[in-house]
Amino acid sequence: MQDKQYDMLMKAANEHAYMSIAINSDGTPVRRTFIPWERTVSAFNMKKPIITLAVADLQDKDIMNALKKCALEGCYIYTALADYSFIADFIELKDLYILHGEHMSDLSFIRHLSKLFMFYLEDATLPDLNPLIDNCNENKVLLGRCFGFYNCTVVDTSALAKIKFMLSELLVWPAKGDSIGRWRPSDYFTIFRFYKN
Repeated sequence: MQDKQYDMLMKAANEHAYMSIAINSDGTPVRRTFIPWERTVSAFNMKKPIITLAVADLQDKDIMNALKKCALEGCYIYTALADYSFIADFIELKDLYILHGEHMSDLSFIRHLSKLFMFYLEDATLPDLNPLIDNCNENKVLLGRCFGFYNCTVVDTSALAKIKFMLSELLVWPAKGDSIGRWRPSDYFTIFRFYKN
C-alpha cells in the first residue's frame, strides 16, 4: 500500500468513516473498473474503490484492524487469493466484486454479511449458492439485489428455487471465450462498461 493511501486509511479508521477498497497483487492504485451490471441504476450503486491494498497487506495487522474500524462498503478483488475468509469481518459490506476466484471453494464467508447488495464473481467453482441465498432470504429489507457470475461452475443450483427476495439483476454469463466476444453487444447478456477515476 502506498504511503498516501495508508494515511487515508488510518484517517478513515479514526473517524469510522465509509470506505471502499481494492486488492491487487502489488497495491498499485486502481484507476478504473468494469461495470458488470446491465442497468445504469445498478452501476450508480457500486462502491468503487478509494484505496488499494496489495495482497501482502492482508497480513498486516495494523491495516486489517484499521479496515475493521471503517464502515467498509465495497471490496473489489482483482487477483486470486488463497483465502477469502477475512471478508466475513466486513459487516457493513454492500458491494463485493471478485475477479480470479479460481481458489474459492465456497461462499461461507458471506453468510452473515446482512447488508450485501451487489455480488459479482468470476472463475469460481462452488458446491452451491446456499450461503448467499440464505443470507439474502434472512435480510429481505434490501430490495433489488444484483448478482453476477462469469465463467463460474456451481454444482448444485437448487438454492435459487428458494429465493424469497427481489433481484434487480441475476446475470450468468457463458464460459469465457475470446475477448472480442465478451465485449460484443448481444440480446442475451450484458456488455461491460467502465468506471474510470
